[in-house]
Amino acid sequence: MSFPTKTIREVTETLIDYRGKTPSKTASGIKLITAKVIKDGFIVDGDHEYIAAEQYDSWMRRGLPQQWDILITTEAPLGEVAQLRTPEKVALAQRVILLRGNSPIIDQAYYFHALKSPVVQQGLKARSSGTTVLGIKQSELWNVEVPCPPLKAQRRIASILSAYDDLIENNTRRIEILEEMAQRIYREWFVNLRFPGHEKTKLVESKMGRIPAKWRVGVLEDALVLQRGFDLPSSQRQPGRVPIYAATGINGYHNLAKVKGPGVITGRSGSLGTVMLIFEDFWPLNTTLWVKEFRQSNAAHSFFLLSDLKLTGFNSGAAVPTLNRNDIHGLPCLLPDRDTLDALNECVLPVFHLRRILEQQTALLQKTRDLLLPKLVSGEVSVEELETETANQIS
Repeated sequence: MSFPTKTIREVTETLIDYRGKTPSKTASGIKLITAKVIKDGFIVDGDHEYIAAEQYDSWMRRGLPQQWDILITTEAPLGEVAQLRTPEKVALAQRVILLRGNSPIIDQAYYFHALKSPVVQQGLKARSSGTTVLGIKQSELWNVEVPCPPLKAQRRIASILSAYDDLIENNTRRIEILEEMAQRIYREWFVNLRFPGHEKTKLVESKMGRIPAKWRVGVLEDALVLQRGFDLPSSQRQPGRVPIYAATGINGYHNLAKVKGPGVITGRSGSLGTVMLIFEDFWPLNTTLWVKEFRQSNAAHSFFLLSDLKLTGFNSGAAVPTLNRNDIHGLPCLLPDRDTLDALNECVLPVFHLRRILEQQTALLQKTRDLLLPKLVSGEVSVEELETETANQIS
């Protein structure tokens, strides 16, 4: 069964479009939602721009966003969708259009999921224009068709898909809390020098200021040794469960591991700055640098130490960002005593391990939701069938 369709014009009560206007940016104030922070159904935190609070009313004269309004990107990239899940006051940038559904016709939560479905995404692309960058005009957006089952079915579809989004958002918040917790422990111990037993520890003068008597000043190579990752042509990849890590994260899976976990890697070529702590055995690709030897360090300490170096500042490439390990091996650093390093591993590795479990759970939730979404929105799978199947599995 396939559902009847209506155009975005027919199901939308309010459309707010700020294209053609560019606000003045500030370091803080009202969060500006740009196209780059709308990704995979959510507004991504951590890379926001702002406008001054006193400019908000004059800037947002075309309409004010409300909780549960839908945001869709119109260019670079086209068709990313998110929902305003809180009543927080936000401003809209160019390339972002706000949609508020006409409630007698379409459920707002269903509208959000329907816009992410392949059938609507294909409709967006079919009505887009541009060669290097696809974009869609408002007049074309109005005519994109959305599957529109009866409201009762819409609400049941939305309740199923929204449950996945709620779990994903909850996991994301828990991951952020765990990351902050681990970061605070490291800073408290190795920056503020308030590690366990610091009250009874004598401080001595050094080139890097006053440090614990058992610590010493050295260079990064005294703490750890970085090694270029390994070549692995696609033709030589054998399917398996060993993650293959590139500079940006997992790039596939293989049946052989080159490095035993826990390990630490960072980008060598193409993408610099991200440092990853890996628990399982893995294969680091040649676009990475991995810690071949923990000298006066360990997995947790190396992760924080490399993260603190802000490695993007050591780019030695021209066309392609490149990190030369020799450029950072000689950087000065503190070398803590072994007992403090072991205590950090003992304290922080369980936190990172829990984070990894949550990341895996989130990936599975996203995969399941993304498999269900097109089948439910297209009518290929009815809500009744899905609920019956789930009930039978439970019983």
